Amino acid sequence: MRYDEPRGDWVSLPKPWLELRQHLRDAVFNAGEIHTYDGGHLLLVDGLWEVMVSGYHNDADVVLNVLRKPN
Repeated sequence: MRYDEPRGDWVSLPKPWLELRQHLRDAVFNAGEIHTYDGGHLLLVDGLWEVMVSGYHNDADVVLNVLRKPN
C-alpha cells in the first residue's frame, strides 16, 4: 500500500480518548485514518494500525492500544 492512496473514512478526535463519548469511540473502528486532538496520526496499513505521529500527549498510543485486538 502506498501512503498517498485513499484510505477510506477518517476521524478527527476533538478530545483525549478517555474524555470521548461512546459514539465517537465507535466511529474509530470504521475509520481508515485517525487524527487525535494533540496532533497524533494513526493509519490503517494492510489491516494493521500504525502510529505515524504520536502527538504531544501520546493520545495516538492510547488509541492504538484500544484498537489492538486481544490475542
